[in-house]
Amino acid sequence: MSLSSPPTLPQNDTPDNRASRARILAQKQTQYVYDYPAIVAGLPMAAAPVPVDISLNWAIQIAETAILLGENFVDALLPNLFSFDVEIPVELGQGKSSATTAAIYTKAAPPEASVFDASLKNREFDKRDILAFQAQLSDARKDLAGLAQNAHARKVTLPPGGNGVLDTPALAGAPMLDKTPGQDAKSIESWLSQLVKSVLDFVLTKAGLYGRATDLQDYDAQFRKVVLPWTAGVFLTDEEFAALRVAGPNAGILQRATLADLSQLLPSDALFQRITGETGWTREQAVDAGHFYLVDYKALTQLVPGTTPQQKYVFAPKALFYVPRLGGSRGSLRPVSIQIGQDASSPVFYPDGGLAWTLAKTCVNIADGNYHELISHLGLTHLLTEPFVLATERQLDPQHPLYVLLTPHFAGTLFINYSAATSLITPGGPVDKLLAGTIDSSNQVAANAVKAVRYNESFFPEKLARQGIGSPEELPDYPYRDDALALWNAIHGWVSDYTAIYYSGEADVVGDYELQAWVQELVSAGHLQDIGEGGPDGTPCISTLDYLRKLLTQIIFTASVEHAAVNFPQRTAMSYTPAIPLAGYAPFPGPATSGAEATQLLDLLPPLNQSILQQAVLAGLGNVYYTVLGQYGGQLSDPRALLVLGKFQRALQSIQKHIQAANTVGGRTPYATLLPSAIPQSINI
Repeated sequence: MSLSSPPTLPQNDTPDNRASRARILAQKQTQYVYDYPAIVAGLPMAAAPVPVDISLNWAIQIAETAILLGENFVDALLPNLFSFDVEIPVELGQGKSSATTAAIYTKAAPPEASVFDASLKNREFDKRDILAFQAQLSDARKDLAGLAQNAHARKVTLPPGGNGVLDTPALAGAPMLDKTPGQDAKSIESWLSQLVKSVLDFVLTKAGLYGRATDLQDYDAQFRKVVLPWTAGVFLTDEEFAALRVAGPNAGILQRATLADLSQLLPSDALFQRITGETGWTREQAVDAGHFYLVDYKALTQLVPGTTPQQKYVFAPKALFYVPRLGGSRGSLRPVSIQIGQDASSPVFYPDGGLAWTLAKTCVNIADGNYHELISHLGLTHLLTEPFVLATERQLDPQHPLYVLLTPHFAGTLFINYSAATSLITPGGPVDKLLAGTIDSSNQVAANAVKAVRYNESFFPEKLARQGIGSPEELPDYPYRDDALALWNAIHGWVSDYTAIYYSGEADVVGDYELQAWVQELVSAGHLQDIGEGGPDGTPCISTLDYLRKLLTQIIFTASVEHAAVNFPQRTAMSYTPAIPLAGYAPFPGPATSGAEATQLLDLLPPLNQSILQQAVLAGLGNVYYTVLGQYGGQLSDPRALLVLGKFQRALQSIQKHIQAANTVGGRTPYATLLPSAIPQSINI
């Protein structure tokens, strides 16, 4: 049996090859082992040591991003650590810094500004630390240049999708499995881990030099070398607040509202008509016609308010939105009410343009950021995909057609999940510092979301129907839904064409004993619920081609499309902290000591030390585009598969053009996150 031979179902293989497949799988089951670590509340993960599938070109993108963010932090910090009447003896990324440069900086951050602790200015240990850190970054750039040369990397531009940051040396279409051999891979992994850790440690250590913001421009001034996200300057408007629900980082949680939902959020027809301007139209009529929609953050009631690095506040609000009957040419949502908590006594606010409404919207965005990071991102993409990676490696032979299909969509996932579990979500790590809850309660919220998944109900079209958001007639302006559904259908078409090559009918599915072992392990060791079709004795099984195709589509969709939808807006939207803060820093409605609206908003927002950390972490996670959906490189060799792959690639090109046209014409809220060219094959960041 040769890896160059066409993929084969196990029951169709020769006796000798079946024996060889069994030996290979037995060996892989010693290499890929399940663990159930407490850090993720006992969810299945790969036991250490995690197999490394790192490539030079992926490492180059990670390193370039880390260095850029380190340089941005230094540039943001320097004007506030040194006096401005002498030359600053440091070299910045754009040349020598001098008193002239310092004078320019003072326009953004004057030296007398109270946002910084004056006692820390000009202290020699801070100067030495920054100079040493800059030297590290300079050395890292030299190492990076050597890596790029060794990889023979070529320059490519970041995929479209909003505000590209880097012209990164990378091979965007190269597979993650195109890795450097042996010790080289381990040495690159070690170097990269050390670089990322040094940048993160420096930010964590020196971010404390920042204090409370005096105005929103202090947050803007933190973007020196990193592009200011589109959310800056518009996040306080009702239009952008509503746009985040249909085209933001967490656009998948919107649901159709019921009349019962309105009982507290909009308790009378008179109030409804006053807020919306509708006449001759009752709440019940509007609900029945599909005009009310809701976001509900009840899951966050499980969070315990965190105290790292200071007291933080958790909110679990509800927000109600309305699609007007008349006006608004594209049928866009309008916010009509916000309830700050889940119980009946929680106050409800309406869009009067005042301070209370602004603070209520901010509380919703704080909740949205936590729900996004813990549930939509960490839980329902990263952690939910992990058992599929393990079961595929352990139960499907490399010659199995489904192994060939799936593994490009799993490249890098075990490695990146292990990295998160040992750094991002540990006590004292970035998630502990940034998010609203304690690290234990935050990780428990993520785990609970995964444990609650009934997989057969999670298929994207069924999810839309269950949440009541599938109708373009009732909710015309919903670009996340429209783009994601088009991609789900394209993937389903590709999977259907691919599986038709190897499965001639239901008997082939039932007789595929590696496939049956795979789905059984997903239940027994992967702890997934409601997956498979169920045999007569209750044993999980897959018996129909229709179900198999839907299942494979959802797996690939989650690892590519859904992860892109929640990952990349971290840079383009969430790295600007005031737009989507990751914690509250005052109880609602804020301190009563000041009547100034800006002061009360700034009390609620994270201080600048937290903001620069949020920028570094989220811009870093959202800046690495590695591989492109539908580009399999040399990982597919069967001519029959390559033929139908071309059909899939043409479908993706058509979707790309449709999205670009929709955004250009202006018939919807602009949304470029799910351009196919901006979607990686796998969860590799």
